[in-house]
Amino acid sequence: MSSFLKIKTLILLSVCAMFVAIPNEVEAQVKYAKEYEEQGDKAMQEENYGQALQYYTLGRKFLKQNLTLMYKCGEACLMLKDYDKAEYWYQKVLIENDTVNINQIYPYLYLHLAQSSICNGNIIQAQSFLNTCLLDCNDINIRKACKNELAKIDWIIDNDKERDFRIVNLGDNINNETSQLNTFILRDSLLLYTTPEYKTKKTKKGTYYSDIYNRIYSSYIDDHYYTPGKVFQWGNINKKKTNVADFFFDTITNTAYFTYSITKKNKKIPNIYYSVLKDNEWSKPKAFERLKDEEHSYSHPIIARQGTECLMYFASNRDGGQGENDIWYLDMNDEKAQPINLGPTINTAGNEITPFYYAKDKSLYFSSDTHFGFGGFDIFVSEGWKTRWHGVENLMKPINSSANDLYPFIVESDGEGYFTSNRPKENSGENKTCCNDIYRFNAKLPMISTMEQIQQRDKKVFNPMNDLPVALYFHNDSPDAGSEKPTTSMSYEECYKLYISLTNQYKANRSKGLDDSTAAASLQEIDSFMNNKLKQGFDKLTLALDYILEKLSQGKNITVQIRGFASSLYETDYNFNLAERRIVSVENYMRTYKDGVLKQYMDELAQDGKHRLEIEHLSIGKLESTSPNPTSLEEKRQSVYLQQSMEERRIEIKVVQIRN
Repeated sequence: MSSFLKIKTLILLSVCAMFVAIPNEVEAQVKYAKEYEEQGDKAMQEENYGQALQYYTLGRKFLKQNLTLMYKCGEACLMLKDYDKAEYWYQKVLIENDTVNINQIYPYLYLHLAQSSICNGNIIQAQSFLNTCLLDCNDINIRKACKNELAKIDWIIDNDKERDFRIVNLGDNINNETSQLNTFILRDSLLLYTTPEYKTKKTKKGTYYSDIYNRIYSSYIDDHYYTPGKVFQWGNINKKKTNVADFFFDTITNTAYFTYSITKKNKKIPNIYYSVLKDNEWSKPKAFERLKDEEHSYSHPIIARQGTECLMYFASNRDGGQGENDIWYLDMNDEKAQPINLGPTINTAGNEITPFYYAKDKSLYFSSDTHFGFGGFDIFVSEGWKTRWHGVENLMKPINSSANDLYPFIVESDGEGYFTSNRPKENSGENKTCCNDIYRFNAKLPMISTMEQIQQRDKKVFNPMNDLPVALYFHNDSPDAGSEKPTTSMSYEECYKLYISLTNQYKANRSKGLDDSTAAASLQEIDSFMNNKLKQGFDKLTLALDYILEKLSQGKNITVQIRGFASSLYETDYNFNLAERRIVSVENYMRTYKDGVLKQYMDELAQDGKHRLEIEHLSIGKLESTSPNPTSLEEKRQSVYLQQSMEERRIEIKVVQIRN
């Protein structure tokens, strides 16, 4: 069920009864922490990951530096698709550890940390974690998984560019703070999708949720406008106290296919059901007996036809597949036919799910977490039929992202597509990737700007009188750590992306040895720096360069003065060169900005003997630094993550002067 919901902390009487008084306070704390850990483990087995996370967090109140509880917090967050917090907890294990061999105690730590980092878009960090794991890991399966992730990163680096597609979130009439899934468009006018319903109870301690069940909702389409979603009223498909999902309607036989989830051994297992529309009456939903199985999941049924052939494609973890969840087909014209696996071209050792067959192109669209992609699940397409497939193609960005992209659906009439994604969006809450929204895509789709977006866009005009200096920030000893040279080949964009990718490393270091409540202020401070200084600085640089380009295009000549700064961590001479490298990295970025449009002005001389775009360097180094000058190795390491040091490691575009 959806992980978006706040789950009430259950301090059960049965658990409390196990907490007996122990004379030794330390022993008591260990026992209490262990009891909460065991309850968390039980919740994980039942796939109640939100509750498991709360139990592990409660256990940390007694043993704040317990590595196992930190690791298990990371595991719960990973299952909740909260990749940002998962990365943070895994980083905490590394930072807080002083003695144990991490790979031996937590063999999956580096792999899961890397996978979380990839889903956060931090591929350089992920590469480092995977290589570290391979240095000291003896488990063949983990090594194989690490090498596959490294190959995936190489693919991302080679393909990290966007195709000419427009994607648009369907908006508040469809999407909300919960998860919306599984698009089906009926006769170009009715959108059907899955969304949860639930009851709420507000108390002084917060809002709590109960009776949570997925329902099929519908919305009418008018051009690119969607009416507010309402419960789908046809027949009895929305069965009370039952999770229903994966709706597909076969217009030839007037049959709706969907899944109901049954609970078996505390796990929800989806099975396929159907209901027939005849004489304006829907039949009672029945189990699709040919695929009924209480031990395996059967989901995402769709009907596809070629000539007289009629198949049902579906996803299942049934025995005999290539991996975990595979895509299969069933011959609907032969009552005795058995499910057939689509084979190794489509299916992998991982998960292939949410198939959709587009008859016009004779192509299968589906999602996979193992074919090379940008993050978790990506959407792929392959031309073919049954078990004959002609390779697999990634739909690329912007359709795919570093998060999970699922449920492709192509509209027959005009080729427009829909999909589901848990990519971060502007109004994402604490868990940036918890919840799925429905998007549409089309190469000719117009961008629809809200009034707020239009107003924000209109405000974003650079004015030297108000917007200088432009401050740009750097990670410690970046670029080119350890270099004595005053030059670098790195651009500021590379330095910026590196810094952003280290956010959770900074959080883990700043919160080292602190309990969660004490650490909260430090974590907020880092989030504020990354969003309000680092990211906004880069955005401001873009506006400044657009302003400079506009003036140059008008025939003006411009001088830009850039000053470079460093914290107190290194010697004076080293910091002068470091500050100079930082200035050069910005100059390098300017030369490549918008396919190198500024380079000609940086190389061309004006009548005054200066370049038309003249860059003046002023290296300050640590002369203005007031941050502490550490002596011990530990102090030096920790000084990197101090707020004062973070703000001192910067350059400033101080002057933008228009010359006659």
